[in-house]
Amino acid sequence: MNLKKLLLFCLCAALLLGLCACQLPDLPDLPDLPDPDASPTPGEGEAVVVEAEETSEPVLYTVRVDNCPYNSAGSSFPEPGQPGLAAGTAGTFVEKSGDFTRLALADNSLVWVHDWYLDAQDEAVQSQREAERLEAYRASPSFEPAESFLPSADHSVICMAGNGLSGRFLPGDSAPVLASVPFGTELTVLGRDGDDYLCQMADGSCLYFASKSLSSDKTYVDLPGAVDLRVFLPSMEFEMLFASPNNITGEAMYPAIPLLEENTANMLAQALERFQNDGYTIKIYDAYRPKSAQFKLYDIVQSSWYIANPYLGRSWHQLGRAVDMSLVNMATGEELEMPTPMHTFAPDACRFNSGQWSETARQNVDYMTNVMTSFGFGTIETEWWHFENTGLGGYLDDNMDFSTLTYRPVSEYIQAHQGE
Repeated sequence: MNLKKLLLFCLCAALLLGLCACQLPDLPDLPDLPDPDASPTPGEGEAVVVEAEETSEPVLYTVRVDNCPYNSAGSSFPEPGQPGLAAGTAGTFVEKSGDFTRLALADNSLVWVHDWYLDAQDEAVQSQREAERLEAYRASPSFEPAESFLPSADHSVICMAGNGLSGRFLPGDSAPVLASVPFGTELTVLGRDGDDYLCQMADGSCLYFASKSLSSDKTYVDLPGAVDLRVFLPSMEFEMLFASPNNITGEAMYPAIPLLEENTANMLAQALERFQNDGYTIKIYDAYRPKSAQFKLYDIVQSSWYIANPYLGRSWHQLGRAVDMSLVNMATGEELEMPTPMHTFAPDACRFNSGQWSETARQNVDYMTNVMTSFGFGTIETEWWHFENTGLGGYLDDNMDFSTLTYRPVSEYIQAHQGE
């Protein structure tokens, strides 16, 4: 290589090394390339299309009562007289407003129905609804939990209403009837509000039932020659005053078990049928009364006008052949007007003073007396409520010890007498 070419090569190499030593400026980040599988991002003002999320199965409800009221126009009760939905009608949940649920029926019509009348077909949903209802019941200032008035661990009771017992969504007799349980049904008491027990039924639902027709005593007395009226004539009402402190002694003198001699009970059954045909039922305040209780009553009253003298003999009550009773209007549940309160041992209660009674009370006593005497019962002048069998029949032991009697489950009685 000649000198001229060598100098040119060195000059080029030096220039190249100088360029490599210089710092180049930072270049801007390149934008991300679009993902070909991704949805395009809309520009300003463009509509956003969102894929619908996967929804759960529609909630289905069933109407629980016949002639269920509904409203097509809005979430309120319909005008009276509008025909209702049949029990078992199914509908799909649409929306909810307060205590009302809007359903789409099979014919695509939309109706509003109060939650009282609906059961969810999904067990989990229905259980949740019942839990929410129970929480609301317990939050009421007038609600008392069962533990406060039923000290035993067993809070179960049995229905003793012969014609069945109505269950309501709210306490009192003005709320709609949502279910009816037959005589002998066992329920679990959760609490009470006034005179009604909140009970859980076998299906888990909770309703209010009249406490007067529920008994924690799930047995009956099995005694030859006698009947326990609670199972023999369960459609009657019972308020055994001498089995509670609500009497002149201020104490319960014997259990609230209305026993009668068999023939007397059959006579009473015939009278009950007549009363019920007229729209009434019998309310029993006393039946068999042991002589030990008669002594206590006589020692306080000290008048054989009103209490038979047990020191001289036995009364028809001691023999299981007498009842103290009144009448109840089956349509209203109210007791008929009578001359005095039950067991008013005073002249006002005497039949020979009927001229001092109100016209309504006198008519009611006359009606009750005419029916009872037509089936063989006798009366006494000093007590408008007393009726006795002085004719054929047997006699009970005049001073039975209730603790020695034979008690059997009510369920056995029902099973033995089915179809009668």
